[in-house]
Amino acid sequence: MDIKRIYIFEDDPAHATFLMNILSKLFPPPFTFIKVAGKVQDIVDLLKEAVFPAIFLIADELEDANGLNILKKINQMFVNELKFSIIMITRNNQQSSIEALKAGADDFFSKPVLTEMLIARLMNAKRFLTEKDFIKQKEVQIQHLEEENSKNRQKMINLLYQFQNSKIPIAAKVTAEMQKSAPWIASKLTDDLNIIDRVKDAAKFAYIGKLSLSDAMINLPVLTNGFPTNEKMNEVSVYAKDMLSQITNYEDIIEVIEHTYENFDGSGIPSKIKGWEISLESRILHVLIDYEFYLGKNSGKQSKAIDALFNDAHRVYDFQIIAYLDQYFAYLSFRGKTGNAKEVPMLVSELKPGQTLSRNIFTSSGLKLISSGTRLNEDTIHKILSINKEDGVIGSIYIYNTPL
Repeated sequence: MDIKRIYIFEDDPAHATFLMNILSKLFPPPFTFIKVAGKVQDIVDLLKEAVFPAIFLIADELEDANGLNILKKINQMFVNELKFSIIMITRNNQQSSIEALKAGADDFFSKPVLTEMLIARLMNAKRFLTEKDFIKQKEVQIQHLEEENSKNRQKMINLLYQFQNSKIPIAAKVTAEMQKSAPWIASKLTDDLNIIDRVKDAAKFAYIGKLSLSDAMINLPVLTNGFPTNEKMNEVSVYAKDMLSQITNYEDIIEVIEHTYENFDGSGIPSKIKGWEISLESRILHVLIDYEFYLGKNSGKQSKAIDALFNDAHRVYDFQIIAYLDQYFAYLSFRGKTGNAKEVPMLVSELKPGQTLSRNIFTSSGLKLISSGTRLNEDTIHKILSINKEDGVIGSIYIYNTPL
């Protein structure tokens, strides 16, 4: 590496000439050019057009400036440039040396300096800049490799996603919806942004494991009543893990997908873990995947699909996720509507006889308190108020937005 510039900020002509004679022999042109200035304005002009890598030799005392202040200015102006600053101390005392280092000097020497000492300091400066330049080049190379790896990683993600969607007709539409509903549900159960982001990324590959199945099986549920529909379904989680292992740094997503079909009671596949041992992300995807199956089985009726899921709550599914999935659909119905929403959220204290529930009411302990479609009366409202005080209800209470 060549030192492009050496700047001498010295107002003593004799000392400046001495430095130039030594420097011109150690760093001959055209590789290095030496610039000299002794007055503040001249120094400012040179700094405006500074070229790097550079060595700065700065007298601590100049006629119209403080050399340490100039050094501080250089460090502020050229934070990321390759440079080495040496302060030339007029008064040979320890305090001056300490002040020079505090001001950001890389080295210092006292005037007058012996030729051998000056050469040693300059060779040290060149060695320092050469090492820094080497490190900087390696950092740039690493950054380029990381960018290339990131591009290749994204290409692999896109390729596998397209492959999944080409083989499974419903995958593109359903996983796109899951990437919205899954993080929404997660946000109601945790403040951990990593989990919320992870479940969104994992939702993209909710069906990747089913690529191991034949065309005749690909539309069948992996689990029926909480048990593998057939022996081939035991391969789904393993295949998903193998496929996604082609993506670098995807271990967290792989773990979510691998354990999607674990049951809440520990009877699922592949590891038979249970309850809160199953990650929140996997529990959410299990509910969302099976919701789509039940939705198709019940001619697109949301309430029927939710009821089917809740029939296996605690055994197969986390009941909280079913409850919040129901809440999510209510949220979609209400969101962005002004005055003409089909259903609206209400506080418990706002409930009145004659209103009709548009969504199920689930308690915090997992009971289905009142079903959607129930017309409220004094008794049901009292029941809701009592349970809400003792146990609490999940989410909001939604009613149909119709006149009493």
